[in-house]
Amino acid sequence: MKIKPQAPEILRIPYESFDVSVLPSNAREPGSEAFDNAVLIYFAAKYAKKNFDAAVTCSDGIIRVLAWARGGLEPKAYVVGLLQHRAIEEALPLLETMDEMMEDADIAYNRGICLSEMGRFEECIEALERCLRIDPSYGNARVGLGVAFARLRRSKEAEQVLREALAADPHDNFAARNLAAVLANLEKYAEAVPLLRQVLATKPDDPTASLALGECLEELGPDQKSEAIEVYKRVMTRFADTPLADAAIAGLNRLANSDLHRDGTNKPRLDAVMYMQNTLERFADLSQQEVGQIVLEIARLGQSGLAVNDPGKRYHLKALPGDFSGLELVSMMHVGVLMFDPKTAMQTGLDREYEIAVSLYGDKRQL
Repeated sequence: MKIKPQAPEILRIPYESFDVSVLPSNAREPGSEAFDNAVLIYFAAKYAKKNFDAAVTCSDGIIRVLAWARGGLEPKAYVVGLLQHRAIEEALPLLETMDEMMEDADIAYNRGICLSEMGRFEECIEALERCLRIDPSYGNARVGLGVAFARLRRSKEAEQVLREALAADPHDNFAARNLAAVLANLEKYAEAVPLLRQVLATKPDDPTASLALGECLEELGPDQKSEAIEVYKRVMTRFADTPLADAAIAGLNRLANSDLHRDGTNKPRLDAVMYMQNTLERFADLSQQEVGQIVLEIARLGQSGLAVNDPGKRYHLKALPGDFSGLELVSMMHVGVLMFDPKTAMQTGLDREYEIAVSLYGDKRQL
């Protein structure tokens, strides 16, 4: 059975709460050198009786004591063990006391990261800035600082700090990925793309960077569309059954929908109206279950993207005879989904065409 190392003891005692009667009569004035020395001797002797070593500081009106068992783990090694086991809440009080007692960049950094993990980003920034004052070359602290700024939506500060981190170490992919995310939030997509490519060159299965690359390429417009589609398809395949795959599918749908009115006139597509009229008539003779099967099959086909502007590209459905164009299938799915729930917010870009088709279908039935 593995025995857990004995935890260090920490004390934080305000001067006004300390019983000065335990000190020599000439060393009872808080803030004096005699007081500081007497306090150190008092706690060193007290913990020596327990076979402990102790570090003692007196500053800012507070006595701080850090004590640990002789022959056991020293406080820094102990707290590293806690962090390795993700015992963040247990580690933080130790880190806070140690950070207040000593100038140690590792301690300040780990304190900042603990605070970041707990969502306390303002305090995290203070700790990481202290780390960089102690050691300006501490690259991980600069990246962590950039992440904290980003979490607080202080994007300009995040961009500056992460650029500094990447300038210091151009191969730091963690900095590159986080800088890319900040640039994307600032709509600097062209600058984000090469950073994401850098990350994926060494970690091609990085799911976050893969999806972000697809989204940035999508935002860059038609010239990057074909690559965006390939990236989304890759994400959908490699990370199936995850929220990332759902996001990639949504991206493919957006790209497909952007084609529907790509001539820029924003006029209704009469071919889509016609397809919807035909679908309304076809579905009127089918059961709800049969319509559901058709919609589900089209949705599955749509995961790989449908060529809505290429009538020569034909698709087949198991549930219906014949072959269909991509636009015809999208129109059919639009009608089918709204038959189940008319309040559904469709993302096909064909809402106006649907309204026209329903109106024409209703007029035709009244003849």
